[in-house]
Amino acid sequence: MSCGCHFATQNAGSVWRPNDKLEPTPSRRDAEIYRPDILQNIEETLKELDNDLRELSLDIHVHPELKYVEHYAHDVLTEFMAKYGFEVTKHYHLETAWRALFTNGEGGRTIGVNSEMDALPGIGHACGHNLIAISGVGVAIAIKNVLQKFNIAGKVELLGTPAEEGGSGKITLLEKGAYKDMSACLMCHPAPGPVGSVSLTSCLALHRIEVEYQGHTWAKLRYVLDYILTSALSAHAALSPWEGKNALDAAVLGYNNISALRQQILPTHRVHGIIEGKDWVPGSKLFKCVVVS
Repeated sequence: MSCGCHFATQNAGSVWRPNDKLEPTPSRRDAEIYRPDILQNIEETLKELDNDLRELSLDIHVHPELKYVEHYAHDVLTEFMAKYGFEVTKHYHLETAWRALFTNGEGGRTIGVNSEMDALPGIGHACGHNLIAISGVGVAIAIKNVLQKFNIAGKVELLGTPAEEGGSGKITLLEKGAYKDMSACLMCHPAPGPVGSVSLTSCLALHRIEVEYQGHTWAKLRYVLDYILTSALSAHAALSPWEGKNALDAAVLGYNNISALRQQILPTHRVHGIIEGKDWVPGSKLFKCVVVS
């Protein structure tokens, strides 16, 4: 009988500590793919951009904006990209979306990059979208410089994508055709790990499920022998709890069962859930679950 332990190595790696000073070492075996000259040019570009990108990140961080109202981020990011020679389209399909395009030569492929911008209610940029924004900016400018220096025909297209936090901004942009010309699209996300390290991951599909539990605090009808009695007994928690139906208990049991299932779910799947209430009255609870695969 297999225990499935072979999946445990999927996310395994070297032990690291936050104060480690080891430099990241790229490992490429195919000389046609790994170009030291191109990599060096990218690193030089990012080193030159370092101070400007940090300043831009901190500026966005201290001006957190919620989904679809990222007006400040929209303006500072489009201004930044225009300064570095990109053709900028403001309010691209959506009020706070934007596009920065650079073309070199004729033909070639188009590399897309995403820059998220929105913050979370109450806790600002806790998910680091200010970092995702400047990462996209840095990648796009580095690709632009490579296309120019090595005379490679192609395009780089950076999208400012609003409303990642619960607003499905990228889906709306996809439906409006914002990604139709891209051969591939990249995005960077901050994560724990050694300085300068990188992990490559695929994207997951997402499906939201909402289950609403309805209870009641008054018994309506009950059968006693052959008689139907109309009951007006209150289902007070201390006086007559057996007359009630507890929506919170049902929601908690549903949550706990899914939580117990999570240890059996493969690393390629994720399930997350929260419990909400309607004015937090006892008779109604909403369990929201997000499944990604």
